[in-house]
Amino acid sequence: MIDTMLGRVQVVAIVPAWMLADGEYVGLATGERVTTGLALAVTDTDADTAAGTAAAVGLCQSEEQPGFTTVRGRVECPRDGDGARVGTVLCAGLWAVVPFAATPLRPGEDLVASGWLTAEPYLWAADSVLARAVPAGRQCWRVGRVRCVVDGGEPATLDRLPDEISVDPDAAYLLDLDPVG
Repeated sequence: MIDTMLGRVQVVAIVPAWMLADGEYVGLATGERVTTGLALAVTDTDADTAAGTAAAVGLCQSEEQPGFTTVRGRVECPRDGDGARVGTVLCAGLWAVVPFAATPLRPGEDLVASGWLTAEPYLWAADSVLARAVPAGRQCWRVGRVRCVVDGGEPATLDRLPDEISVDPDAAYLLDLDPVG
């Protein structure tokens, strides 16, 4: 479970094998710091009239399915300095997550979205328009643990993420992230 008050928070995020093959997060080890934003590969959404209440807004993660996350918040469409739309963000209290949804989400809609939380280096790159428009979307994290899951098996603990050559293309890599305060 995620503590939305950020007292003692840990987030489990997925790093897909293709990201490692592209050279992102290569060699990241337990105890190291990484600054990144998060994205949610949405598998289900529901309009939520109760999302406006402070107790309802936030992130919750499944203990049985590492990386599977439910986000409850409001859809926002940030704009750059010229007023052009730069993306869609699901704002859930202290969290800002980019949703990858099969259907467009309406700005201002309160909803509950479930899916797979991914550490996202591309959309939230430091010099990106989205990062400038929503600076809270990028956070500094300390890696608490690195794991690898292959074909639905049990996660195996690793010392660090593999390099481009040794990445298993059929694996999902999990990062347990603690915010650096």
